[in-house]
Amino acid sequence: MSSAAVQFDSVSKKFILHHERARSFQELAVGLFRRNNRSREEFWALRDVSFIVEQGETVGVIGPNGAGKSTVLKLVARIIEPTSGRIEVRGRIGALLELGAGFHPDLTGRENIYLNGSILGLSRAEIRR
Repeated sequence: MSSAAVQFDSVSKKFILHHERARSFQELAVGLFRRNNRSREEFWALRDVSFIVEQGETVGVIGPNGAGKSTVLKLVARIIEPTSGRIEVRGRIGALLELGAGFHPDLTGRENIYLNGSILGLSRAEIRR
């Protein structure tokens, strides 16, 4: 990985979803001791995704709901691990995944940028760049 900041190589992520059918109180009580009423479903959020982000590039991740955008960002930030494939990250990653998270509503946009940059350990000069 020469000048790449982020590289995904055939990355896939599978989640296991557990479903339970609606039951009566008695069935729920008995079900505490048996687990046979649960069904499992595999959900592939990503399959065989490959891309490279070079150092200095700016990237936007866009797509419809359920496309895997948040999964990609969580993988880059190492919040979750891939099911298969390889991810290489060079440099520091600051994850801000929820809309509005980490922003103070009483500050201006510029003030919020400086606040979050300093939380990430950046100098004022680095933030200005």
